[in-house]
Amino acid sequence: MRFAAIYLLMLMVPSLTRAQELPPVDTSAAVAEKPSGSFSLNGYIKDMQTLSFDKTFNSLAATNLIHNRLNCKWRPAENLTLTLELRNRLIWGDEVRSLPDYGKYLRNANERIDLSRVWFSNPSMVLHTNIDRLYADYKLKNVSLRLGRQRINWGIATTWNPNDLFNTYNFLDFDYEERPGSDAVRFTTEFTGFSGLEITYSPGRSGPGKVLAGKYYFNAKGYDFQLISGIYGDRFTAGTGWAGSIGEAGFKGEFQFFSGSGSDKVQYNLTVESDYVFGNGWYLNGALLFNNNGLNRRITNPLEVNFNFSPSNLMPTKWNFILTTGKEITPLLSTNLSVLYSPGTNLLLILPGIRYSLADNLNADFIWQSFFASLNNFEALSHRGFLRVKLNF
Repeated sequence: MRFAAIYLLMLMVPSLTRAQELPPVDTSAAVAEKPSGSFSLNGYIKDMQTLSFDKTFNSLAATNLIHNRLNCKWRPAENLTLTLELRNRLIWGDEVRSLPDYGKYLRNANERIDLSRVWFSNPSMVLHTNIDRLYADYKLKNVSLRLGRQRINWGIATTWNPNDLFNTYNFLDFDYEERPGSDAVRFTTEFTGFSGLEITYSPGRSGPGKVLAGKYYFNAKGYDFQLISGIYGDRFTAGTGWAGSIGEAGFKGEFQFFSGSGSDKVQYNLTVESDYVFGNGWYLNGALLFNNNGLNRRITNPLEVNFNFSPSNLMPTKWNFILTTGKEITPLLSTNLSVLYSPGTNLLLILPGIRYSLADNLNADFIWQSFFASLNNFEALSHRGFLRVKLNF
């Protein structure tokens, strides 16, 4: 029974390897440079096999995912760009069988309008499509307006993003590089000296998801800074973020405050991180996250842990530390290792990964994850292995 509870919990919490993946590149600026009338289409197809084990490797759950993404951009006029992006997923196996009506959980939580469809569903297989980008961009000199479903990325740090009010990204979900979109309207104006102002409104799917906020960003003393303020649901929020360097090491961080309202307590999150590339090619990144309302005690049941991520709840535990290292061994082979530890709950995640380039635009990844925590004693909770092949086109 304990394994069943832990397994269902891990289904709710996709796997932690965001630190093992480079963040997605925003190509919107590049598209704007293309001549009017231009059209682009690209994407990928992935196959991923997932094996989930209990702590003693006596129980096994197997799931397979075929994931196709299509990205379309059209520039009908010099100042106007239209974007449509969607993902198609065919999922079958034990994960689907363990969660009745599995398809209804595949829609992104912060989408106001339902642009998803379950084409096929039975107790062991689901075919699902979701449009997670659908927006129009209008640009005129240093002013731009974007309307529709879009990724609004206000985060600066690599692992945790307290400033990311609109699209809280579950950093445990390594297989969604593009991250969810929000139905929103965004106005941006750029000033001189690498500064600007952004004002964004998103109605969200429900009241708590409604956000109206502004971001002022600027550069000073070799650092990029941002100041954020607005309304999240019915709560006031304010925060700041920065990115720069100390010597040859990168140094960045974010802080976000949420006022109390009704049953919601005053909430604030702080993340600080640093990274460094050594002369022999090894990369090292270390980060911490403080969540003032997070758990800071031993747990007796894995389901006590709240993995319902939101801008005010980036991790269920109070203190969180992650260390990631990686290296390109050869031009075709790279490896990495992430270790996350939360001392109050004595939660430990160990996450090695290997990537091999099979051919141009064709990569294979093997990722392993082991979860440990103190219940009665410090012990393993579960283990997961992933084998993924990805073809870009």
